[in-house]
Amino acid sequence: MKFVVIALFALACVALANDASLTVSSIDFTSPTTGPVQFVRKHNEEMPDFPPENFDIATLVTIGKTVWEIIKEGKPVVNYKNDWAGAIPKGAAWTDVVGFKDYRWGPFGWSFTDMLGMETVRFTWNFMWSCKGSYEGHGAFIMNAGASIKEIYAAWGFTVDVNIAVDSHPINYGTKVDPVAGLAVEVTLDVRTVLQAFTERCRVSLRGDCTAAKISC
Repeated sequence: MKFVVIALFALACVALANDASLTVSSIDFTSPTTGPVQFVRKHNEEMPDFPPENFDIATLVTIGKTVWEIIKEGKPVVNYKNDWAGAIPKGAAWTDVVGFKDYRWGPFGWSFTDMLGMETVRFTWNFMWSCKGSYEGHGAFIMNAGASIKEIYAAWGFTVDVNIAVDSHPINYGTKVDPVAGLAVEVTLDVRTVLQAFTERCRVSLRGDCTAAKISC
């Protein structure tokens, strides 16, 4: 009987430890203390041509994608060549929008800690976009807007998915003659265990003049 009691006690301790390791006790968020910085892309990407139609430099449209996955079940799935968004004048030919500079802002990130004080989830990223593209010397437009994965970690028992959503209606922060495009870009993190589920969001504004601002993080 003594050995049975000891065995049951040991099983109970293991069960409690498993519950504690799968239970999130805190979530920390980090964001950069400095503004966006210019960088040089490693690969030159060919961009599609958008034929002119009803051109209006003051009317901005979103091109590319508005929703895509970057992490699925803890693994990167983003395709940086295809997964991006932009804001250019309605009807503008892509080849007529020139002078882009590549900028990034970060790192941003979330860190989850369990009841044992162990880190269970860590995801960090940079916002990235091409800015200061102009049409015949006017405006400041956007291409290649999205998020670049810096680090992803998920402990056993934790499922992590990350998606990006981009506003389909760009904002003009400039004038009718010299528009400054702005895109709201939101990163959504979903974390699940058998015991809990969490959703965290960070939404920022990326702008054609190479500035950026946090909306809600």
